[in-house]
Amino acid sequence: MEIQSSDKVIDVLSIDKMVKSFGKKRAVDELSMKIGAGEAVAFIGQNGAGKSTTMRAIAGLTKIDSGSVSIMGQDVATNPIEARKHLGYVSQDLALYQYLTGEEFLTLAGRIREVAPDEMASSIEFLLDLCDLKDVRHRMIREYSGGMARKMAMAGALIGKPKLVVLDESFVGLDPESTFKIGNYLRTYVESGRSILMSSHILEMLHGLCTRFFILHHGKCVADVSRSEIDEICQSEETPNMTAYYLKMTGQSALIEAFRQRKSQALCGQVE
Repeated sequence: MEIQSSDKVIDVLSIDKMVKSFGKKRAVDELSMKIGAGEAVAFIGQNGAGKSTTMRAIAGLTKIDSGSVSIMGQDVATNPIEARKHLGYVSQDLALYQYLTGEEFLTLAGRIREVAPDEMASSIEFLLDLCDLKDVRHRMIREYSGGMARKMAMAGALIGKPKLVVLDESFVGLDPESTFKIGNYLRTYVESGRSILMSSHILEMLHGLCTRFFILHHGKCVADVSRSEIDEICQSEETPNMTAYYLKMTGQSALIEAFRQRKSQALCGQVE
């Protein structure tokens, strides 16, 4: 679903022929994608596929070589302030204000996102509860554990309910309880018409949370499929699950066959 402004349809996120190179290596190779309202999109790919580079470009932290990136119709390069008003972003390498308390950090994030003053306190209280951070709200972030800092970053990305939330490996290091609670909230977040783009190497978790799957390989899109399409594809013997489908689309099906042969040999007593 796309958002309409007057009679014009606006994508929550639009990337058009994006190119980004680091030296001679092309990290992202003419990538194009659109995300509409109410979509939870999984970004899948091996390390170095271009996921984090693309996410940093969406957040305006990486300057692209060519192409364009826009959020709610606002170009990230030419109108970054307006674009970022609609964005919540958690980077793989966290960058938080270490000498703010958790509550101060959320207050700052809320002001940047123009949360109404009469809604600020209740929004902060809700997010602290969601992320199990009430007990450390008055401690400086530099005193947080890695998991606590990651949850605080996610709370900061969600305050003000931005139209697009980008989560780069944001569930790494989270305890099962927090993963469950935040995951359930993200489902309701998408159902309310907002959108999420998230990366993770935990494919089963992505399958449970996301409605669409975008696979990157060497900076190019090799698959863009819905969850219903994935479920239908994964009924076959060749691709019985998400991992098998991913390996097939990235030209690595030989890994599965090698595993099957080794397993068969082990059952026959040929492998110690």
